[in-house]
Amino acid sequence: MELYSLSFVLLVAVGLVLYYTVLRRCQWVCLLALSLVFFASSGAQGLVFLLFTAFTVWGGGLWLACLDADCAARRKAPGITKDEKKAIKTQTTHRKKGVVALLLVVNFLVLGYFKYWSYFARLLPGASAASAPSALGLVMPLGISFYTFQAVGYLIDCYRGRHPAEKNFAKFLLFIGFFPQLIQGPINRYGALEPQLTAVHTWEWERTKRALFLLLFGAMKKYAIANLTAPTIAAILDGNDTTLAGSMALTAILLYSLQQYADFSGGIDMVLGVAQLYGIEMMPNFRQPYFSTSLGDFWRRWHISLGAWMRDYLFYPFALTKPMQSFGKWATKHGGKHFGRVLPAAVANLLVFAVVGIWHGPQAHYLVWGLYNGAVIALADLLEPAFKKVNNTLHIPTESKGWHIFRILRTFVIVNIGWYFDRVGLTMGAACLRNTFTDFRPAAFTAQAPGAFAAVSGPAWGIVVIATVLVFVHSVLCETGRDPYTEVHRLPLPLRWALYYLAIFLVLISSICVTETSGFLYANF
Repeated sequence: MELYSLSFVLLVAVGLVLYYTVLRRCQWVCLLALSLVFFASSGAQGLVFLLFTAFTVWGGGLWLACLDADCAARRKAPGITKDEKKAIKTQTTHRKKGVVALLLVVNFLVLGYFKYWSYFARLLPGASAASAPSALGLVMPLGISFYTFQAVGYLIDCYRGRHPAEKNFAKFLLFIGFFPQLIQGPINRYGALEPQLTAVHTWEWERTKRALFLLLFGAMKKYAIANLTAPTIAAILDGNDTTLAGSMALTAILLYSLQQYADFSGGIDMVLGVAQLYGIEMMPNFRQPYFSTSLGDFWRRWHISLGAWMRDYLFYPFALTKPMQSFGKWATKHGGKHFGRVLPAAVANLLVFAVVGIWHGPQAHYLVWGLYNGAVIALADLLEPAFKKVNNTLHIPTESKGWHIFRILRTFVIVNIGWYFDRVGLTMGAACLRNTFTDFRPAAFTAQAPGAFAAVSGPAWGIVVIATVLVFVHSVLCETGRDPYTEVHRLPLPLRWALYYLAIFLVLISSICVTETSGFLYANF
C-alpha cells in the first residue's frame, strides 16, 4: 500500500472519521488497527517480524524494570552495608547490560539477515544462496530498518532510565508500528511520540489545513520533481559506462542531488502531514540541507532523526569509552588541547559514518560514501585552527554574506562529490568523478543530453523547473525564520488559491510524463 495509492487514501480517510467520532475515547486503538492493516497489506509475513521485534524489545524493557526493582529492594534490606549496596548495584548493571546486548544482537541479526545476507551469501566461501531470504520465500518486512532502530533506541533509553518501561504491549506495538513512519521514517523517540499516540485529540480545522498544505507540498516534491528526474538519471548512469563524459556524469549527479532531496524530504513531508491529521507531531527529518555551510552542518539538517540516533546511541557511547578517553589524553599530551578534544571525536565520526554507509546497503560503494563523509568532517575539525589562521592572514570577512554564500556553495560541491559513490557502484562512481575533472567533453553533452532528457515525455522539464523554484522559495522562507504556510495565507485570496491549484496541477500533470510511478528511494533502506 503506497502513499499515492487509492487504498492508502481510503485508509486515512476512513480512519479519520472513526478516530474523531465513534472511537474518539480509544483513539490509540484506532491508530493501532490502522497501522496493522497498513502493515499487513505488504504481507502477513512481515507482520510476524514486526511482532517479533515488538515482543522481544517490550519484554526486554520489562526485564530491565524488574532488575531495577529487585536492585532497589535488595539495597533497602535491613542491615546491609555500603559495600554490599555497591556490589548489588554493580551486579544489576552487569545484568542489565547483558539483557540489552542480547536483545540488540537478536534484533540486529534479523535486520542483517534481511538486508545483507543475500549479498554476502554470494561472496562468502561455503555460504549457500539457498539460505538467502528470497530462496526461502521471505520478503524484507516493510520499514524494518526504521522500526528496529526505533525499538532499539527505546530499549537503550529504558536501560539509561530516561523513561519507565511500557507495560502495555499493544501501546508499545503502536509506538514502533505507527503507520505513517513505517515507509521511510522518521526514527521517533518514545518520550516524544508515545504521549501523543495515547492522548485524546480533538479535530481542529487549522491543524488540518496545515497538514494538507504539508501533504500537497510533499507530493509536489515527490511527483513533480523526483519522479520526473529519475528516468533521465537512470538513462545516463545505469549503463555503467566508465567512459561516460564528465559533462554527462556531472549533469546526472546534480539531478540526483535534486531527485534524492525531493524524493526523501517529499515523502517525509507527506507522512508528517498524515500524522498531523491525527494530531500527532513526529520528529522533523530535514531542515534546508542544501543551505548548509559545512558537511557537519549538512548532516545536522539531512535525515535528522538518523543522525540524532547515531549521535545518542553510537557516537557518544563510543567516544566516552575508557580506551577513547585514554586516547584523548594521549593526543592532548602529544598534540595539545585541540587534538586531544578533536581526535577521539574524529575516530568516533569515522565509525558512525561507516555504520551509516552500511545502513544504506552492503555494497562497497556505500561504505566508501560513508567513510568519505566521516573523513571530511574529521579533517575539517582537525584543521579548524589552520583554517582560522589562513582566514585571519588573508583578512577574509568571515561574517559577510558573500563568505556565507561561498561556504554554502563549497558544501554543496563536497556533498555532491559524495553522491557519486551513493548513486552508482564503486568502479562507476570513481570513473564518473575522474571524468568530471579530466574528461569533461562539453561536446558529448550537446550530443547525448537530448536523448537522456527525452526519457520523460511531455512538459516534464518545465514542471521540474517550476516545482524546483517553489521548493527553493519555500526553503528560503524557512531558512530566514518565516513559516511558509503563514506567508502563503497572507497572500490575497486569488493568488493563494492560484498557488494551491498550481501545485495540484503539477502533481496531476506529472503522471502523464512518466510511464510508471517509482516508489520512495529510502523505502529500500
